[in-house]
Amino acid sequence: MKFDQQSSKELEFDAICDILATYCKSQKAKENARKIQFFDQPNLLMHEFDLLAEILTIHHDPRLSFPHSNSEDIDTALNILRIENGVLILSELLKVFALCLGTKKLIDFAKSHKYDIPLVAEACEHITGIKDVLEIITEVLDQKKLEIKDDATLRLAGIRKKIKSNRLDINKNFERALRLCKQEELLGESEETYLENRRLLAVLSQYKKRVPGKIYGVSAKGTYTYIEPQENIQINKEQEQLYVDESNELFLILEAVTFKLRGEKKQLKAFQRLLVRFDLLNAKVLFGLTYNGIRPGYNATRKMEWKNAIHPLLYLKNSAKGHKTVGQDLALSEEGRFLVISGPNAGGKSITLKTVGLLQLMFQCGLFLPLDENSSCCWFEQVLSDIGDNQSIENELSTYSYRLNRMNYFLKHAETNTLLLLDEFGSGSDPELGGALAEVFYLELYEKNLFAVITTHYTNIKILTSTLDAAKNACMLFDTKKLEPLFQLSIGQPGSSFTFEVAQHNGIPLDLIEKAKGKVSEQKLQVDALTVALQKEKSKFKKINTEQYRSQNEAQKTIRSYSSQLEKLQDKSDRLNLFIEQQNKFVNTGKKFFEIIGKFKHHKTDKAMNEALKKMASIEKSKIIEQKKPLVLAKDISSPDLPIISKEEQEKAATLEKDARDKKIEEVKKSLKIGSKVKLKNQQTLGTILEVSGKKITVQVGNFILKTTTSEIDIT
Repeated sequence: MKFDQQSSKELEFDAICDILATYCKSQKAKENARKIQFFDQPNLLMHEFDLLAEILTIHHDPRLSFPHSNSEDIDTALNILRIENGVLILSELLKVFALCLGTKKLIDFAKSHKYDIPLVAEACEHITGIKDVLEIITEVLDQKKLEIKDDATLRLAGIRKKIKSNRLDINKNFERALRLCKQEELLGESEETYLENRRLLAVLSQYKKRVPGKIYGVSAKGTYTYIEPQENIQINKEQEQLYVDESNELFLILEAVTFKLRGEKKQLKAFQRLLVRFDLLNAKVLFGLTYNGIRPGYNATRKMEWKNAIHPLLYLKNSAKGHKTVGQDLALSEEGRFLVISGPNAGGKSITLKTVGLLQLMFQCGLFLPLDENSSCCWFEQVLSDIGDNQSIENELSTYSYRLNRMNYFLKHAETNTLLLLDEFGSGSDPELGGALAEVFYLELYEKNLFAVITTHYTNIKILTSTLDAAKNACMLFDTKKLEPLFQLSIGQPGSSFTFEVAQHNGIPLDLIEKAKGKVSEQKLQVDALTVALQKEKSKFKKINTEQYRSQNEAQKTIRSYSSQLEKLQDKSDRLNLFIEQQNKFVNTGKKFFEIIGKFKHHKTDKAMNEALKKMASIEKSKIIEQKKPLVLAKDISSPDLPIISKEEQEKAATLEKDARDKKIEEVKKSLKIGSKVKLKNQQTLGTILEVSGKKITVQVGNFILKTTTSEIDIT
């Protein structure tokens, strides 16, 4: 995509970049954000959005935390590595170490979640050798203290051991001297000071000869003399030499590490590029969340359709004040590639124009857009604009001269795949003459087959737009009752400038407005009044359509809800039928099984019973085979949910059932007489009563005589 500096400035794209930079951690990523690059090809842009979508998923997943490491710039370290005898100082080595740790953390995260974030994992695949570089550094670096290890070399270990021992002796000697001086009241209020890496006694100057040691200086007024105790003079000299030896040994260690890292220079550059890239990617996601940005759809053809498009800078400003930002619906395609917006001043024409240009620039550099989910964008090779008052004192250009120069540039450089944004088209000169020239420019640009969004007050431009097949008029709506703009774009017809209405709203006396109307031709007033009336009608119909659309959505929502409930009830009914069918199968099979057992239970052997059971099983098997779709008895099927019955209803039903059963038992008992036929529980054949004695009865069943009670009589 070609970049036009002037258009970027007019659309405030630099402000977007500055805010984006605040979400970056590393300085290099901040620089990249402020000079963000536009993508050259749509496929590269789509891949960027795919990566951003994965990172956004990580931010929305409470189980995951994106490793957003603060990688400091290691350019100085890389420059030192380029020099043959260059040696890294400790602070630069620590920057390299932090970079390696951040890289390892990102790579480990990508590998452990490669199935959830495959593109992030793929972007890290080319990084190798991170463990080798870390081993070079951690071999000599203490990771907790972030300094060279004491045992990095044997010589360093010996030096630091001696330094530590001397420090103890120095402090011990000093504390002893301090106590003696305090006892003799030779010290000032501060008692001691620290100078040239030495602890010194702050002795009152009149007593300095009473304290043995080396004088290092006096206070500004000469009140105090700073003395090094005699016992520490030699030890401090030795300590100074040890510090020199330590520094030399550290230099040798860092020299060795630098030599090893020099061979890993390419890897270190790759580490930095990776972290800076993901720093910027993460910043894009975090920034997008602040204005509810989404990844829009992409149309390979020349067609863009935006729903509820919001200017992100205006949204952030209004949100801070608690104000609402009005979104705009607009579409551009081959059938309608010119959109001419008219309407009142301060009605939102310019901000709508800026919204179109800014969101297109944001889209083509891979930033989320403040649109509704069903919105889509297309690709443009360049975005050109002429917005606002661009007088140039330096070049002695008036507003109109500047705009003519800018128009000349558009006529030369605008191509088919260009998005052109023109604010107050044709203004800056005599309305009649400027309008005529604007009409010529309009047709020239239209013939280039480019896309354009234009704001204007010129009636001839509105009329010309209505005659062109691929051009559409639009207007910013105006509340004629409250005499204030609604900041809402409406496509389909031109709008009035509401010149006199806006003047009245701003407190201009009515008599002056009426005088002004007298200066305007009757035809002009009639056209303007007709435009206002048409806009009122359109607003009225739009309101009706909105209500109808809302009602239609509610109706569809209700239909979907009932359809879903019907599907659930149908599914429940199917499961209930399956359950009943299966239970009936179990009951019938069990009934046949018990009939066979009852028939042969008195046989001495089970042979006859087993034969009968085999025969029954064979018959059941043949029935299943003959069925085209035999019943499959589901192992995990359970009874469908039954209606919930309250405890009181259950108790009432149980009481009624018990009363009915008791009543039936009493009726049966009264009918029990010798010779009566009865059926006992768990018996299939009837028996004859031989004797009745209270609750005890004697019954003959077949060749058997049984003694039982009345409770064993089957009354079902």
